[in-house]
Amino acid sequence: KGGAVRTGMLKSTGQLCLMIDADGATDISDGLIKLLKEMKVLTNETRHNQENASMVGGGTSLPRCAVFGSRSHLEKESCASRSQIRTFLMHSFHFFVKTLCSHQIKDTQCGFKLFTRSAVVLLFTNLHLRRWAFDTELVVIAEKLNILLSEVGVIWHEVDGSKLDVNKFALALVSLGMLRDMVCVRACYSLGIWKLNR
Repeated sequence: KGGAVRTGMLKSTGQLCLMIDADGATDISDGLIKLLKEMKVLTNETRHNQENASMVGGGTSLPRCAVFGSRSHLEKESCASRSQIRTFLMHSFHFFVKTLCSHQIKDTQCGFKLFTRSAVVLLFTNLHLRRWAFDTELVVIAEKLNILLSEVGVIWHEVDGSKLDVNKFALALVSLGMLRDMVCVRACYSLGIWKLNR
């Protein structure tokens, strides 16, 4: 998943780049308006900051910003409709994200994100993870490179047949793989094994 998203983002040419899950679980008419409004706030706040803006052809491109759609406001509601194993894994994942990656973004895994072009170039050229946990590395990279981040609640509905797991065992394996990737991200950046191109 991460490898495909990285390729698509780096091929994009717009000043704003939207990442969206293929299953359409996020209501795009509601979500896009919310993300664009928040992006406008972020870019207006930072437009005069020369350190955060990239100069392109004598003008200034949009500042480096990213807005993450979030389902965290739906957590209590989703716990009621999910199995106990899914709820346990969700809470465990959130704990490890906070511990290993970031306190700033509550829901790293919502597939609805908006980036400025300058943020896309920095984030996705530095991205190492190619599988499901790549979103957690994006947050780590953004914080290390002082890319402005924000999170806004979006309307989201679980879509039948859109899950990567087929049973509890497969779900547990994927979850362990994501935990391994988060530990790898923390270790590789902390020990200087992975360097960031600025």
